[in-house]
Amino acid sequence: MNDFVLQKYRDLGGILTDSFQYIRIYWKSLGKALLLLVLPFYLVSGILVGDAYSGFFTAVMENPNADPGTLFTANFLFGMLLLAFSSGALLTASLTHVQVARDHAEVQLSQITDRFGANFFKLFLIYIIIIIAIFFSAFLFLIPAIYIGVKLFLAPATSILEDLNPIDAISRSWNLTQGHWWFTFGVYLVMNIISTFMSYILIIPLSIVISFMGIMGADAESSMMSAMGVFYGLVIVIASLFSVLMLIAMCLHYFNLVERKEGTGLRQQIEELG
Repeated sequence: MNDFVLQKYRDLGGILTDSFQYIRIYWKSLGKALLLLVLPFYLVSGILVGDAYSGFFTAVMENPNADPGTLFTANFLFGMLLLAFSSGALLTASLTHVQVARDHAEVQLSQITDRFGANFFKLFLIYIIIIIAIFFSAFLFLIPAIYIGVKLFLAPATSILEDLNPIDAISRSWNLTQGHWWFTFGVYLVMNIISTFMSYILIIPLSIVISFMGIMGADAESSMMSAMGVFYGLVIVIASLFSVLMLIAMCLHYFNLVERKEGTGLRQQIEELG
């Protein structure tokens, strides 16, 4: 049992602090969900993409005029497809965890797996719609694309936490961010910078170790190319998993805006006192 409150008013600093606090409190259940439902797919996709990069770098070293299209092997294409699936699984597992944490005092893995399939399908449709909207708005230059992207930032959270279909979730996100666009943009920007910085704390030492191992190999050139391929695979896995912090912040900002606009948490407290 814990006293972490999801539905409450937060400023930017509060969202940042409570995102780390949420992970600290729920690290066991959240970690178990990511370990079983997400990490295996990321590892396989990282290996496949890393292997494709390794082969490409080796081909370039042997022939500087090698066709760049040699990168797009079956391993690379399947790895990228699996990477997209992995990202969807990461999003689904993280948001479903928050959904269960809101409804239950303790989070069990079975509660996440029971909702995983339906939630994954909804989030998949939402992201297709968002990508299409941003893609076409980009033709009107960069600023409209950024504006629409921020307005739809909360659509995944509204879909899961309010059990909305993709269209209603997008409409809900648009309305919640009305009057709070800059606040929402700040949340996205700050959390993106922090999660990227944290991932590089691990990526940089790993790159040094892998490069050193490649140079010390029997066949230095071949080993170096293999090491670079492994490194690219690890970068994909590490950077993706650290985005969990961004997803938790997305949910906390959703609860923050609901509280600011509708006072749901305060009204519930008053009813409980009554």
